Amino acid sequence: MGVRMERKKQQKLFIIHFQPLELFPPAMNMIDYLSRISEQKIIVITNKNSNLDLLSKYEPVNVKIYRPAKLSGPSMYRYLNYFFFYLSAFFLLLRHHPKLVLYFETLSSWPALMYKKIKKRTSLMVHYHEYTEPKLYGEGMFLVRWMHEIETKMYGKFSWISHTNPVRLQIFKNDEKLESMSASIFHVLPNYPPKSWLTIKKNDSLKNKKKRLVFVGSLGYKNMYLQEVIDWLDIHPEELSLDIYAYKIDEKAKQVLAKANNKNIRYCGGCDYFSLPEILINYDIGLVIYKPFSQNTIHAVSNKVFEYLACGLDVWFSVDMTYTFEYARQSVYPKVIPVNFKELNSFDFALAISKENLQYEASPFFYENVYPEVLNHINVENDLCE
Repeated sequence: MGVRMERKKQQKLFIIHFQPLELFPPAMNMIDYLSRISEQKIIVITNKNSNLDLLSKYEPVNVKIYRPAKLSGPSMYRYLNYFFFYLSAFFLLLRHHPKLVLYFETLSSWPALMYKKIKKRTSLMVHYHEYTEPKLYGEGMFLVRWMHEIETKMYGKFSWISHTNPVRLQIFKNDEKLESMSASIFHVLPNYPPKSWLTIKKNDSLKNKKKRLVFVGSLGYKNMYLQEVIDWLDIHPEELSLDIYAYKIDEKAKQVLAKANNKNIRYCGGCDYFSLPEILINYDIGLVIYKPFSQNTIHAVSNKVFEYLACGLDVWFSVDMTYTFEYARQSVYPKVIPVNFKELNSFDFALAISKENLQYEASPFFYENVYPEVLNHINVENDLCE
């Protein structure tokens, strides 16, 4: 008499990312990695991107993505879309009944938290792109404050909590008084690009030519050293140029760039994340110019540091970003150099540019080196749910 073998049911990983994925490359990178390596069926709910004229629609292979709402238009319309998103996410969870749920940031949390209350055996995971100070929760949108209050009461039921670096993670644990929880729940997931970005550049530092600086990312006036960089470049028009790629730019920054007389500064509009390698290969130095406007920034290392490095660019970062000093290096190239953007006239950029007698050392910072930790956790949790 034969024994009938039952086919093992494919497990599901449900990901909730309130903000449009196209605006958050680290989330897309994680989904790309898991969709290639993991055996789980991946289901994602996010919102529609209102900037599709600048950014291509993210459509990964073997991933089901729902985009029920759009976060633009009059305030009442946006609030209705908030409600529709959360309701859609909750009903999709009930429909797909996944054993694992991962959400990004507090703003994505409500459907996952409510589902966990109903399906108590659910493995609940959260990753925070940013660190939010307690006072900012208190001063921020009521919806986020309310959701964070629920989060705080449920952290003990999570199987995974991660931040982008150990300093942010430790401050978060102190804020939320989570030191008594098992250390195995807490993880660090840096925002690294894929290995496919790795570009080896020849040492051309001795050639007599203008050095090409580039800035990529959201650009603000008050929170960045934009004016200082513009004024400094005005003094060195024959030696340095700067191209800026920003799909998200505030009005004051636009006005300042429009008024700048520097012919060596160009605003190039926005650029798609997946086009960055072919753009960055044309530059020598990548800028990271944040001011110390929040604890989040002070204790940050920008995604762009790793993206510039992967594409062979030196990195000049603001001295105000204290955690980024962990990655500073000047004995090999590409270099990672702290710069006081408030005192650029004292900056020896000729020395910073020089690579004389330096050896090339490829960047080791790629997501293939960190995301296996996520995959291993998913596999372990799936086994426990069997």
